[in-house]
Amino acid sequence: MGQPQILTRGARITGSVASALVALISAGWIVRDLYEAESPEPLWRVWSGLPPEVQLVLYSSLIDLVLFLVCAAVAVTAVSSPSAASSLVAAGVLAVIARAPGVWLLMDEERFGFIDIRVRLLTSAVATVGLGLILLLLAAFGRRPAGESASYSYTFDVEQEPPRPTNGAAATAFIFLGAAAAVSGAWQVHNALDLGWRQYRELLVGDVSLSTVLDPPAGWLVWSAALFALVAAVAALQRASFSRALGMTAAAVYLVFGAAGISWIVETDQFDGLMDASLEIQLSVLSQLFYALAGAVSLLALLRGRERRAEPAHGGWDPADGTYGPPPPSTLPPGW
Repeated sequence: MGQPQILTRGARITGSVASALVALISAGWIVRDLYEAESPEPLWRVWSGLPPEVQLVLYSSLIDLVLFLVCAAVAVTAVSSPSAASSLVAAGVLAVIARAPGVWLLMDEERFGFIDIRVRLLTSAVATVGLGLILLLLAAFGRRPAGESASYSYTFDVEQEPPRPTNGAAATAFIFLGAAAAVSGAWQVHNALDLGWRQYRELLVGDVSLSTVLDPPAGWLVWSAALFALVAAVAALQRASFSRALGMTAAAVYLVFGAAGISWIVETDQFDGLMDASLEIQLSVLSQLFYALAGAVSLLALLRGRERRAEPAHGGWDPADGTYGPPPPSTLPPGW
């Protein structure tokens, strides 16, 4: 095994700023839509896949809410955590997933030329993707071996890897995130077989299924989330040090989208007569309930189930209590 790697102070500060910018961009479009809708209810209806009760032109989507929550959390925690590389990776991947489709879609003037702020939307999408790539580069190249403190720094960081998940948390995350990825992927395979490749391709590239301007194509988003969750599930099973950040991010995605799916079910009265509905409708309803459950259980398990750090085994500076050297012996020698 190689020597543990930690983020340099410059990489942490840069990553925190980049994450904050991504969060602010997403929050800006959400606030704009809230002002246009005059209340959260119409916005949530559109995010849940329901038609708005009044005519609205909205730009943000449900992934913006997830992007804001994740990147805001990373911006707050990364600046003071030398082991935040996995958090930067999670935020960077999510930013690229959320905005990459917007870059190629908004470049189509024939489709979105009627939007007077198309250039502003395209600029924000490009900026978000660029910031996501910066986060990934910082996580990859902004590290140094633990213990090699910068020569110009007189402060001591807690130079440790991220806490690994406990056995119970790792098993829980693997089961629920892996199952959520399998279920959502199975539905996409079903849609591809049912619609045929030509029509299903439109769900992947964004010719249909867009509820708002910045909404990623449904097929792209589901496959990306499933692959992300599958990687996090396998990492959790191996109890990798980076698995908690990836797993909590994937769990947040499934929790938020599962909650939106439940809202759609309630608004469309899908629960009424569910026992008499077709098998496909029953499975669809159960899938939305399972997404929310899997996201909530995995998030709580990984948030609470972290392995405790080992106490220092030999002499040296211990930042936790400000002492230097090993504790005094139980039997003090003469003249101690």
